[in-house]
Amino acid sequence: MIPRSVNKVMQLAFLCSSAVAAEKQVKPWVVMADWHRRGEDAVTGNALAGSFGRSRSGVEAVYRDDHAAFDLEWYAYSNRFAGAIAGTDSAYADTTDLIITGFRQWGSFQLIYGLESAAEEGVSFGDGFRWGLGGAWRWSPDSETDVALGLIFQDRFEQSVLPVPYLKAVWRPCSFGEVELRATGLQNGVIFRGYTEDRGTTVDFSVAYETLMFRLSDGAYGGRDVSVGEVPIRLGVTQFLDRSGTWFVRAQAEYVPFARHSFHHAGETMASFEVSPIWGAGARVGARF
Repeated sequence: MIPRSVNKVMQLAFLCSSAVAAEKQVKPWVVMADWHRRGEDAVTGNALAGSFGRSRSGVEAVYRDDHAAFDLEWYAYSNRFAGAIAGTDSAYADTTDLIITGFRQWGSFQLIYGLESAAEEGVSFGDGFRWGLGGAWRWSPDSETDVALGLIFQDRFEQSVLPVPYLKAVWRPCSFGEVELRATGLQNGVIFRGYTEDRGTTVDFSVAYETLMFRLSDGAYGGRDVSVGEVPIRLGVTQFLDRSGTWFVRAQAEYVPFARHSFHHAGETMASFEVSPIWGAGARVGARF
């Protein structure tokens, strides 16, 4: 569960550098409001026909300095089912996600943590609770390379705690771009970022395998959760609106060629479906201070 969410691969891109090269102000806080929508498309791999679509909106607050980072986020997901699959154990209502993630660094060692309540409407805060805890060793052999390698123990609904390798590597071949590789179990992919000379504009492109997980109300077979695994391909542009690097906006488009929803009970997969390839769009507005 650390890190997670549909747009997590992008949201800290602003934090390690100023929006304007001439500006050297320290701005450890970022506050953002976010909106995202995908259209409805047909479900496959299930005996029941129908369609599925998803939208989300939420807010985030991030603090980061040279030794620690803290991220608080809340998102509400609108899950739209239609057709014969709606109202069955292979469908679910709207969901919410409240999560705290972060790290603390001593020398080259990072302690990584996360607490989350992710659940369907009507499920209690405690029943939707899970956590993650681990550590990583950070290595920066030169100014172009930054690597963190470690292990995280992740709690998963209806399943045992799972140790997951953690890798984050960033390569900055020049002042105008960087490549980031992430492999954390719940988020695996590559991100390419390009910057204008003054860092006022960022263009990013990513391909990743990401997951979401929510606790659901009991079904015909008892307690259950849903795990969503998907492969979004995203292109985004972030633009700062003032030379001080305070206000910014972001727009993105995405194409999702693969998405699978799996329903679990007592560690076993009880039902699943896939969603046909689908397009989506998102927007974000925020401020650094």
